[in-house]
Amino acid sequence: MNIVSKSDLDNLILNQIEENLNLDYKSAESLGKSPGKKKELSKDVSAFANSDGGIIIYGIKEFDEIDKRHLPEKIDPVDRTEYNKEWLEQVINSNISPRIDEIRITSISLNDQNDVAYVVEIPKSTTAHQSSDFRYYKRFNFEIVAMNDYEVKDVMNRNKSPKIEILFELEKFKYEVKSPLGQISFQIQRDVEPKKEYSTLNTLNVYGRNVGGIFTNYVNCFIELPVSILNEKEYEYRETFLKDGIEYKRLFCDNTIREIKELVSSGLSYTNKYWPSRYDPILPETRMHFEGIKLKKDFDFGGEKLFWEVYADNSTKRSGETIMSDIKVIKKQREE
Repeated sequence: MNIVSKSDLDNLILNQIEENLNLDYKSAESLGKSPGKKKELSKDVSAFANSDGGIIIYGIKEFDEIDKRHLPEKIDPVDRTEYNKEWLEQVINSNISPRIDEIRITSISLNDQNDVAYVVEIPKSTTAHQSSDFRYYKRFNFEIVAMNDYEVKDVMNRNKSPKIEILFELEKFKYEVKSPLGQISFQIQRDVEPKKEYSTLNTLNVYGRNVGGIFTNYVNCFIELPVSILNEKEYEYRETFLKDGIEYKRLFCDNTIREIKELVSSGLSYTNKYWPSRYDPILPETRMHFEGIKLKKDFDFGGEKLFWEVYADNSTKRSGETIMSDIKVIKKQREE
């Protein structure tokens, strides 16, 4: 979210963009020189860094009505002569330990020359940050809550363990299906333009993305998919089990690769001879293609659920679920 002008602030209000894990609105009165105000400011900023990072806008007031809480009501200017950008930066740096690197504060001028709004962009940190009250906080829904001991340790270990998340892309490959020669000949004899028919191959591409702070050597991933969406011939040998009354199959993938060593002649044909399999490390903020799972052809996907588990080096198991209709679709087409 790039907020650099008054029109950007107006659009947030016009479109009623609600607060979320990565966005918070603060009225002008949230800034103050009392110890209590500075304490609240340090809690808010440190909580973003301890969570997923995000933006705090000082200068937008929320509605007072309960049913409109967390929605922006209007611009509520901050007086720059009383609270300038340098003051805000100094309060943040002196009330949070350790200091948060790469915080960016943008001052947006409003109608009056002394009226501003401050957009504070806070990065996701690689360690835990303590507020001025010597506690650690995080964002939870729309609130700032104290962190448990294990959560603090987890944040502090962000840069010590890899963290793999599983991503999916649905590739829909559309191609022309050729009619039998007899059918084409019949159509030509009757001066009928042969009708083109198409079919679609569906492939579920599985990726592993390292969102942690260090590279990972070994990744094992297990994916559970409904039998109803799988290409039956490709996976008929896989064991079927029931999950919430629905038939599923469990597939395995990892980050191993096998490279061709040489071509070996065997009569009139050649076969590939491979080097032993090896693990291909995944660097931080990069992703790797694990598998292309063959799904049913010409199938309309909807609310089918996928479940996944992933293990990486010495990290704890991570798991999640995805709905087919939420997966990004990549369309490809070829005329044959």
